[in-house]
Amino acid sequence: MSNPDYRSYKIYNSSKYGKYINVNDFGADPTGKLDSLAAIKSALNVAHKESAMVHFDGKYYISNQIVLDNSNSNVKGLFGTGMGKTTISFDKAQTGEFNPNTNHDDIRSDAGILVDHQNNKTIADLSIKYTNSDFYRKGLSYFGKVNGILVNDSDNTLISKVEVSGANRAGVLFTSTDALTKEENNKYTYKDRVIKGEIDENYETLPLGENNRVVDSYMHHNRVAGVMLGYQKNFLGENNHLAWNGHENDGGTGYGMAAMAGSYNYGVTYRGNTTDHNYRKGLDIHDGNNITIENNTLNGDRLYGIAAYNRQFSMSNVKIANNHIIQDPEFRLYNDDDLGKHYHMYSGIQVQTNTQLKDLHTADKGYFDISNNKIDNLTLYENNIQTYGIEFRNHEPNMDYVLNITNNEITGDSTKYIAAIINDTYDYVHKHNGVGTGTINISDNKATIGTMAAGAVPFYIEEKHINGDTEPHGTVVMNNNDISVTNESNGYREIAAINSNAKEFNITNNHFDWHGKMDKPLFEINSNHKSATLNVINNDIDFEGAGLSKDWFKTGNINDIYSANNTGNDKLLHGSQNLDEQGTKALKHVDSLLSDISDSITYDSEQPVYPVFNDEAIHDYDLNYASSGIM
Repeated sequence: MSNPDYRSYKIYNSSKYGKYINVNDFGADPTGKLDSLAAIKSALNVAHKESAMVHFDGKYYISNQIVLDNSNSNVKGLFGTGMGKTTISFDKAQTGEFNPNTNHDDIRSDAGILVDHQNNKTIADLSIKYTNSDFYRKGLSYFGKVNGILVNDSDNTLISKVEVSGANRAGVLFTSTDALTKEENNKYTYKDRVIKGEIDENYETLPLGENNRVVDSYMHHNRVAGVMLGYQKNFLGENNHLAWNGHENDGGTGYGMAAMAGSYNYGVTYRGNTTDHNYRKGLDIHDGNNITIENNTLNGDRLYGIAAYNRQFSMSNVKIANNHIIQDPEFRLYNDDDLGKHYHMYSGIQVQTNTQLKDLHTADKGYFDISNNKIDNLTLYENNIQTYGIEFRNHEPNMDYVLNITNNEITGDSTKYIAAIINDTYDYVHKHNGVGTGTINISDNKATIGTMAAGAVPFYIEEKHINGDTEPHGTVVMNNNDISVTNESNGYREIAAINSNAKEFNITNNHFDWHGKMDKPLFEINSNHKSATLNVINNDIDFEGAGLSKDWFKTGNINDIYSANNTGNDKLLHGSQNLDEQGTKALKHVDSLLSDISDSITYDSEQPVYPVFNDEAIHDYDLNYASSGIM
């Protein structure tokens, strides 16, 4: 297509992107009927000479990938006339299969657009489509190697207003092949040395993609994920639309945005995104730390709304706040394509530390904040026990954590748990019990659930491997929650079951509105140390039918118990005295605890200041830039 002799060419100027070259001037076919790759390469060569952007204005087919690397390092980036207006299609078939057991395959050559070891590049205002039919193979969730855009060992990359669809791996992948290399005179890769605790994020030559961003983009109908990232520092995914990624027959994959398992990531922010019916999770972290997931709307993602957990690298700092998660009860998978009746669980929000029970050299202190989120349409499927509004699991033996579950609102037809905190802090590496429960604050939450299903309990806290040689540790607070069960309460305890080595338990100022048969204790609190204290104060429950039994709360191995001003249908419950000086003092103590917990929630993630483009149209072409109109 291209004329090899372009000694004369036009240079244009954009108020938004500066100096640029137009691929059409080099013979690219804007109808997409012919292969435009040679013409695009010619334009890239000139843009390299001129330190310019490259502009696409049409619909293009390419037989192989577009590459930004050291051969054209002065190219500033690529941009089109808007998503859906400019389209780059490719169909190059992959060879072999991706190995998901390591995630180590070098798949740079399979991407539609590759940015390799380059900094400060921009790709904007265009659509990318992979049109090869090799999208789904039964039972192989991760066979695919093809990404729409792959950014490798590059910093300050901006992906803005880009649509990617059809990729059999991710719409956009940020990664590092250098992380799997070795320094001179060292027998271990950078990744292995981080795992061993020999080096960390502050190591001067640690391979990382820094300050990379994907914003205002539309990633849909990709096989594994809309956006995937690994080996990143201060990554930002903001205001993206992430929809229908995955495949309807497979529960094992399909993420809106995900941090890759087995990759170190430091400072990951997902903000203001919208997910829509991804086939596994909406927003996900497989490995990473200093995580912020805020102000997102997650609609109908099949198995999880938001999930953050870690396998090979430590995770001690997570904030999940101000998100709206909507379950779609009809969007379910009865039979997975290779596992049968398997993927029937659901969690609105899940946080889980150290899932593979390793020594991850984790910080002594951990902070996990799940606050001001809204979870709607929570509905049990196939009576699966693993159905949660909020789920937290901790497997770190020595981390003194603060877990703050506050100001969340949960509504739905049915569930097994409203919130569950499950600890197993046994040190499986050194074979001894861990510290156990941290500081757990469940306060100011509201929930309205139709049916609490049998076999579980609305609020559940468990510490496994607690016994006489596990010292008292941590605090449990349930304060000022407003919880309603509107149809039937079938849990094995009506409200809460707690089994913990905490030093103290405070159940205060809660209101419960319960319908259906009330035939079990409201609370059961068990400790492995008689020195623990329990305060049950100022709780009230409205219920139907006969009065509660005398054992409305049960305890095990707790000698210091204070119960005051607890009422059922406005009548003082059995064993609950009127509030006295001791109770007033206990309530002040709870207020002080809550203040200390709030002050302790800190986040280490850096928040760099990103440059902002001028959003005016390109004057030369008088184009109207599209952003979200096609979403």
